[in-house]
Amino acid sequence: MTRRLRNADPALHRHRRAALRARIARPLLIFGMGSAGGAGSMSHGALRYLTGWDGHESLSLLVLGQDKDRLILASPFMQPLAAETLPELDPVFAPVAAWPDLVRDLLPMGQIGVIGFEEMPLSVARGFGPRIGPDPEASDALDLMRLIKEPPALDLHRAGAAICDTVFAHLPTVLRPGHSAGQAQRALEALALSQGADYCRTWLTARTKADRPRYWPEETSDLVSEGDQVLMGIALTVDGHWAHGIRMGAIGPMQPAHTRLMDLVADCLRAGMAMARPGIAVKDLADAMEAVFVAGTNEMDLGSAQRFRFGHGLGLSYEDPILTDAFVQSFGTATTTQPAGGAGGILDAGMVLELHPNLFLPGIGGAALGQMVIVTDTGAECPIRYPLSPMLL
Repeated sequence: MTRRLRNADPALHRHRRAALRARIARPLLIFGMGSAGGAGSMSHGALRYLTGWDGHESLSLLVLGQDKDRLILASPFMQPLAAETLPELDPVFAPVAAWPDLVRDLLPMGQIGVIGFEEMPLSVARGFGPRIGPDPEASDALDLMRLIKEPPALDLHRAGAAICDTVFAHLPTVLRPGHSAGQAQRALEALALSQGADYCRTWLTARTKADRPRYWPEETSDLVSEGDQVLMGIALTVDGHWAHGIRMGAIGPMQPAHTRLMDLVADCLRAGMAMARPGIAVKDLADAMEAVFVAGTNEMDLGSAQRFRFGHGLGLSYEDPILTDAFVQSFGTATTTQPAGGAGGILDAGMVLELHPNLFLPGIGGAALGQMVIVTDTGAECPIRYPLSPMLL
């Protein structure tokens, strides 16, 4: 069983809280959604980084005081687990309506900054009134702390990558003509959980012309046919640490037009991986991928094309802070806005990226390849070992 930081190394979380307290010498509240939000929650990653705690579908609030920290839970059903695993935080259940009085008892004076304020439900924020608000300085400090992963955290990312390998390898056994992509997804997500993932979400597009990432039963119920393109993305966590990869192929021989699209995104991916080393600006890495994309599409009609961001940071958030800022999210928008100069920061050993160039052309098909990258002193380590070459199913 994969080692869990929450239970195995509480000293690490105490050290992180002390480091944040040293940088921001004032009381703070850290609000967190639970992991049930999956990739949709940033606040969960921040709270988990400082505590190891996962509230799952419930809300949690860490009070970071000058001398004492305390965890407040919105669910009475979570309190026994929290008390067992995090006794140093003296976890207490309180309905959200009682949170302001409880915080006032712990932090009786002054205005209080909140990390995760943007995801705090309005009903919770209103209860505190003007006493709380976002604290950009504290949020930026915590984001910087989260950039470089400690060796135990990197090992959990690698464990997640190994589960991705298992799931990719199992795809040909469950995706067959006469079955739906949705059926295959359910089997593959269950496999990931059985291998030690605590969360797994896939997208699986199997169509004559792959048109977009397809996630939900309403869009994956069509039966798979001979000649279909196949694109699959995996996003899963091990003890909250994200792993993510994308592979593609076909049911039977791949059509020449689809091979051309795959070669294009593979070239973009290789350009990004070659830049993934210490001292490189993340924006320069993103620009290198973009340059290959522009050169490879200069004779294509991209008027109705779609693509999603070519990469993002990975950590305890699916789109980990700072690194993600270098990659523009353009899917579903009419224009692509370039990031500001300096967005994404500078790469250093211990940072983790997901690079996944992609392109969807109506009437022709789509292509996407995604690879996890751990930046090391000598360059890019790619912990997902499953080949990037086409899957022939």
